[in-house]
Amino acid sequence: MKKILFAALALIVVMASCVKDPEYPGVTISNVSYNPAVQADVPVTVKATITSFKDFTAKLHYIVNEGEEVAVDMAGSAEKDVYVANIPGYPDGTKVKLYVVATGELIATSATMEYEVGATPVDYTVLRLNELNGNDKFIEIYNAGENPINMSGVTIYKDTDKVVWTGKTAVTVEAGAYLLLYSEDVILDHPEIDTANYVFHSGLSAKKNVRIELKTPAGESIDDFNLVNIDANDPSLIPAPASYSRNSDGEWYYADATPGAANVDGETKLLGLEGGVTPPAPTPDYTNIVLNELNGDTKFIEIYNKGELELSINGWYIMKDDKTDPVWTADATIVVPAHGYVLLYSEDVTGEGGAQAGYAENLTFHSGLSSKKTVRIALFMSDGTERDIFTRGTTGEWGQTISDVKPSSYARVPDGGDWKLADATPGAANPAEGEDIPQD
Repeated sequence: MKKILFAALALIVVMASCVKDPEYPGVTISNVSYNPAVQADVPVTVKATITSFKDFTAKLHYIVNEGEEVAVDMAGSAEKDVYVANIPGYPDGTKVKLYVVATGELIATSATMEYEVGATPVDYTVLRLNELNGNDKFIEIYNAGENPINMSGVTIYKDTDKVVWTGKTAVTVEAGAYLLLYSEDVILDHPEIDTANYVFHSGLSAKKNVRIELKTPAGESIDDFNLVNIDANDPSLIPAPASYSRNSDGEWYYADATPGAANVDGETKLLGLEGGVTPPAPTPDYTNIVLNELNGDTKFIEIYNKGELELSINGWYIMKDDKTDPVWTADATIVVPAHGYVLLYSEDVTGEGGAQAGYAENLTFHSGLSSKKTVRIALFMSDGTERDIFTRGTTGEWGQTISDVKPSSYARVPDGGDWKLADATPGAANPAEGEDIPQD
């Protein structure tokens, strides 16, 4: 009897070892988010990252004040795998519960989240006057925070006591984005302007003293540009040849006009300013840091910064495949420039006799990198949060030999975009297009 039992167990073990790992048919939901500072009567945009190997539908479910449940379709967005839908605006004190459901071959449901309209105050202090132009007559406001801000009730005062613009519910400034307002003097030159929401009712001079002050709906000063002595400047700069523009140091300079886009640093500082509120430094947005290019031929990993601010990644690290220790950890000297790159090479090519012999040790990752094997490369922040990941192959068993893509790179095209197979461009802009990456 024991012999028969042992034989049966052995057969089960053999059969189990021959079973192929099933492909995952399901759907996953992560990163459900919305701006926690929900304002009265302002719609709430809910985002969710949803991934699946196969087709699926996504719905946002919400319940208002314990009423009936409502379900609305979620639509894809410009961000990869990110789906969005809106909950209508409600009065202060309204309580809303929400969750996301994605239905494919299986069904995934997110955790339920709750908010109360008006319970979390809006942080208006992250708004700043960013560029003023008396020639083209525009005012630009920048949101240096991490959340969208609806501008309902926000006001702009000119010359101390004149309200020239009041924000309406239709106007929201996304995190890291710009609000561009034109003077009523030039609206005929800008037929694209929504005159109901994006026009301030005053002129704007390039050759006179001027005060532009940004205030919260409660009348508190957020930011204050107060030019009281324009004659303190070089006479050749009166009228101003371009914009009064905030440099990256937060100070005002003369600089080329960049309406609705990132400022360029000027070289000549604007004098004659007085008073005003010093706005906070821009809030770093680390979601702009991504893996951008991997190459198993010349063996490099490229990290890219999609944002407008240079960012230190001290303490960040890279994990490969199923290794338990990082293959690279950034030290305090590693800073990723705005729209710039950090280029790492494998120790396979940085040693004596290697193609990159003598390459900096703090930019060397301690592992190989193959152009013909399954691979998993993951970038983590210093607190252990996974920031970005690249995988090739669907088995989950890393290091298996599959098709060779040498000499091409696995690259986001264009920079920060979708993963494709493209020509190698270490430390430089990736091509605009590429081909699908073979997975077997």
